[in-house]
Amino acid sequence: MRFDLPDPELSDLSAWPRRRREWMSTAEDCLYGHAPEGHARGRVMDRYPVWGGKGFREEVCIFMKPDHSISFPATLYVPKGPGPHPVITWNQFSQHDWDKCPYEEAVAKYGFIVAGFERETVWADSADGPKPVRSAFPGWDWGGVRAWAFAQSCLLDYLLSREDVDPNRLVCTGFSRGGKAALACGIFDERYQICAPICSGAGGCGCFRYLGDEEGFCQDVTKVESLGRVGSVFPYWWGPGFPRWFPEGDPAQMGKEREFPLDAHILKALIAPRTLFSLEGIGDAWSNPRGTALTWRAAQPVFDRVGGLNIAHFRPGGHDFSADDWRTLLRFCDDVFAHRDVSAYNNCPFPEET
Repeated sequence: MRFDLPDPELSDLSAWPRRRREWMSTAEDCLYGHAPEGHARGRVMDRYPVWGGKGFREEVCIFMKPDHSISFPATLYVPKGPGPHPVITWNQFSQHDWDKCPYEEAVAKYGFIVAGFERETVWADSADGPKPVRSAFPGWDWGGVRAWAFAQSCLLDYLLSREDVDPNRLVCTGFSRGGKAALACGIFDERYQICAPICSGAGGCGCFRYLGDEEGFCQDVTKVESLGRVGSVFPYWWGPGFPRWFPEGDPAQMGKEREFPLDAHILKALIAPRTLFSLEGIGDAWSNPRGTALTWRAAQPVFDRVGGLNIAHFRPGGHDFSADDWRTLLRFCDDVFAHRDVSAYNNCPFPEET
């Protein structure tokens, strides 16, 4: 199979700031929609010790506007001691996500602040559900992915006001549709040194043009999340420029992917010269592991020229963000911040196809 992906058009290093701005504008126009600048603040509403005093749990209210007219709650697990500490922000499905996160280990062993929030508190994951940020910030054409990413940046606004936060060791993560939002957050918020989307699929680290699973490239939209599926089933995730590439009629077919002006390798490249850590399941067919490997390789020339780390880590199994995945992420971030060699995390099991 011959793979034709849009050319990042990076002729030399000096051209990257301009090309990056142009590709970000294309991503806004064609995929995410546009969002305001955030200047959020926060207030600790409750704080108590956990794990016998090894850390603290804090309940924080994040005010997304200076007049406090819109807010959302966040939960922080914080190490004992003044810091400054590295931080992982995490957009969640619900509070039950904490059940899989080894947050005590993250805090006590690695010294991270882990800050999570339920993304549906700002934008419901349904067509008709409440979307408070849309009424609070009128005039913007964003979809849910961009709104969730914006909230994750608002959480960081607050965190950076704290003396116990290290501004040079910041990570954004999320799983599945939350991984799509984490990638968008990393693209539009350069304060994050590491962007870590987990099993993010179409509109994340997957690929629109080429679909495949463990067995190979198949172009089978019943097995692999496609542009038409992710757009037609979840139109409220995206900006108004995205539907023009949907398939006509049945979303269970390929659409106008070949005409789409970018693909996941461009989105990944927009993280350079920072660090992208894409964690994937080899058996997670819906997230397009073959396409993820393809776009990882296609993004690498930009990282080679501009700098930064482009890591695709594949583990056995399917669609999940397990405790073991968390431990892999924590080890990786700790290694990056300690300037250790992390090349071994790149472990793509799929051979390069020509």
